Amino acid sequence: MPGTVKRCLPFALAAALSAWIAFATATVGDYPADAGPAVHALARGDVAAFLSHQPDMGPVSVVLRAPFAALAGGGRLDVYRWGSLPCVLAAALLGLYLAALARRRGAGPIAQAALAAVCVVNPVTFNALRLGHPEEILTAALAVGAVAVAAEGHGRRAALLLGLALACKQWAAIAILPTLMALPARRLAVGMAAAGLAAVLVLPGVLADPHGFFDSQRNLAVDTVYAGPWSAWYPLAEASTRPVAGLGTVSHTHYAPDLVARLSHPLIVLAAVAVPLALALRRRRFGLSGGDAMALLALLALVRCMLDPVDNLYYHAPLLLALAGWDAMASRGLPIRALSAAAVAELLTHWAEPSLGTAQFNALYLAVAASAGIAICVALAARGEARASAAAGKLAFRRGAGGGQGYRLRRLSDKRPITIPRSH
Repeated sequence: MPGTVKRCLPFALAAALSAWIAFATATVGDYPADAGPAVHALARGDVAAFLSHQPDMGPVSVVLRAPFAALAGGGRLDVYRWGSLPCVLAAALLGLYLAALARRRGAGPIAQAALAAVCVVNPVTFNALRLGHPEEILTAALAVGAVAVAAEGHGRRAALLLGLALACKQWAAIAILPTLMALPARRLAVGMAAAGLAAVLVLPGVLADPHGFFDSQRNLAVDTVYAGPWSAWYPLAEASTRPVAGLGTVSHTHYAPDLVARLSHPLIVLAAVAVPLALALRRRRFGLSGGDAMALLALLALVRCMLDPVDNLYYHAPLLLALAGWDAMASRGLPIRALSAAAVAELLTHWAEPSLGTAQFNALYLAVAASAGIAICVALAARGEARASAAAGKLAFRRGAGGGQGYRLRRLSDKRPITIPRSH
């Protein structure tokens, strides 16, 4: 019995912490205009109404949230909180899995606890819930989980998690190549299985309302109309001032140039393909270690945030969780990368207030993001160079054939043996 309690205690704590975070949310954000109608329809068993709604996301989070939302007995906020619970719990479970991976590598209890906690208790999680986007947390947990299980050699699990992530939110496409590169084998089969699962999950919505589905996807891809201060495109945006009807106030909106609006999301997709392939060409192999695959995913998540005109703090959920995965797979101490990212996110949350000024905040954010991107690139390059140097300088020891009088050493890059006399 004590052993059973010990094994179940982390899961109980994760569930309790997730519930506390989900039910502490005081606002619903974009939920009523985004996922809300589909979640409510499915929660009351109206499948036709569920299929007729086309929120700007895939069906996975909606289907997952609906049974929990059906348990709510209160108003809209109560329904939103219940629906958010499984999304937060997904990040908590990822934290437990990463902590288990870190334990196998020799991490101590404090490092494991910090790793599990930072995956769920961080400013990005609270920001996503406050703005009505718990599906961002769920998608990030699925994407990072796909890379983690792929690095452990679990092809079927990787296909399942990656397929669910792709059918949860479109940006999960950035996790495809890091997941496949982390796999030791069967990469094509896993990629096809993940794509097939995502297609099967999305297909009912497409068949129910093809016009609405493709119109929604087109709007997301090429019709972004404004740029926020969390984006690299903000300095190019044109300010427009207009009154807000019925409020007597003035709205200051920075509209992105037409070219930026049409090319920003295709550029994100291009980067998600070009950066991994460039890394593979540099290293002359497609495979990556688990830590390097997590670093690559973190880099792609950061690039996605910077290149998206409508960037927000909660967009950085996959970046934060990927950094936690990197810590779990490449360090035995405290998750310094993830903890540092959470601290920076907290500072940026406070500095994003109007008192700093949007232009000044944009410059600060771009400086921090560019520094983080350079640091990740340097780490990936250094690990690649160290691996190449080790391979080039590796020595093959062979016992000498001349009466056992010595050992012969041969560099892998040099066929000529070098005889070293044996000491007496």
